[in-house]
Amino acid sequence: MKKVLQFIGWPVISGVLLALVLAQYQQMQQVRQLLEERASVASSEMPSSQVSTRPADSFADAITRAAPSVVSIHSTIREQIQLPPAEEIPAALRDLLQNIPSERLWESLGSGVAVSDEGHILTALHVIEGAEDIEVHFYSSQQASVTARATLIGSDPSTDLALLKVDSGMLPPPVPIGSSDSVRVGDSVLTIGYPRRDLMTQKSVSSGIVSALGIPRDGLPIVEYIQTDAAMNYGNSGGALINTRGELIGINSFIYSETGNSDGIGFAVPVNKAMIVVEQLIARGEVTPGYLGVITGEMLNAESSASFFGTPDIDGLLIEQVNEGSPAEIAGVRAGDVMAAIDNQDISSVISAIEQINRKAPGESVDLRIFRSGSYQTISVVLGTGTAQYRTQSQED
Repeated sequence: MKKVLQFIGWPVISGVLLALVLAQYQQMQQVRQLLEERASVASSEMPSSQVSTRPADSFADAITRAAPSVVSIHSTIREQIQLPPAEEIPAALRDLLQNIPSERLWESLGSGVAVSDEGHILTALHVIEGAEDIEVHFYSSQQASVTARATLIGSDPSTDLALLKVDSGMLPPPVPIGSSDSVRVGDSVLTIGYPRRDLMTQKSVSSGIVSALGIPRDGLPIVEYIQTDAAMNYGNSGGALINTRGELIGINSFIYSETGNSDGIGFAVPVNKAMIVVEQLIARGEVTPGYLGVITGEMLNAESSASFFGTPDIDGLLIEQVNEGSPAEIAGVRAGDVMAAIDNQDISSVISAIEQINRKAPGESVDLRIFRSGSYQTISVVLGTGTAQYRTQSQED
């Protein structure tokens, strides 16, 4: 009997196990079919404009949003040729040099970005500086090629930015404006421009990341440049640096290179700074930033706050020096004060504080929230004219 049970037991058990496997397989097939049906219904209900077959890492949508706003700028620049005094020229060469023209004309190529519905084009100043004739090339919404004259509204040498206005019945669309305050090291970015003279009718796009934020060297303006390894070449100056949503976050300004070509070290003026320049140039035709007249260090942290004030919770900028005769001194600001807020807006960085002051015109007033002798007070300052300063680490060493 035992042998009989052993003989018929394994087939029975195997059959039961096989039946269970088949039942589970059928259930899985039913679940998969149900999921596919639901996905099909959801896809059919989604507007066709939202259905995309592009890969997840494609930047095509961002380029589609921003690229129509990027224009090519051609300018003719007259440059004076400075010859040494005649007495310093060897006699044998004087007659020869007399035939050399006193000036030369050369063509400059660059890029620009439309930033308003009225045809305002933001570009790098060095692209058009000294230009007699400025032409802007772009494509209309119907993809027709447009060439139009542009006039210079104004410029700001401290940021190497210039604002043009297109004189045409057709205008390039304004670019979506983003914010440079939210830019982080490691963010993906794209440059759009016209990189070379032999490609002056062909817009080019390069991708990279934000490599660093800050002032790359002493002697440059107080601008928290966006450094990127996205390729920038000769004609990219004045072009757009955008994020992956197609929003403008910077204006391509300059590169570090030993060869003159892109070495993966490019810098852009942050859009928040650039738009302050745009606002002032449209309103007044020149950039006249407000001036406070103090020198600060970096933001206080818990350690420095505890060291200076005996408590770790004092936030703001320690004022290290008040310039003699400055608006700040006249208003009663002192060295050793902590500037915690400007016009009720907390200070988040040195650069943001400078830009908030620069946004105001000379003669306008700001309210400074100051920490002094264990308590806070508000001091109103009428701004003047001058150049903002702050103490860097290299200045302290």
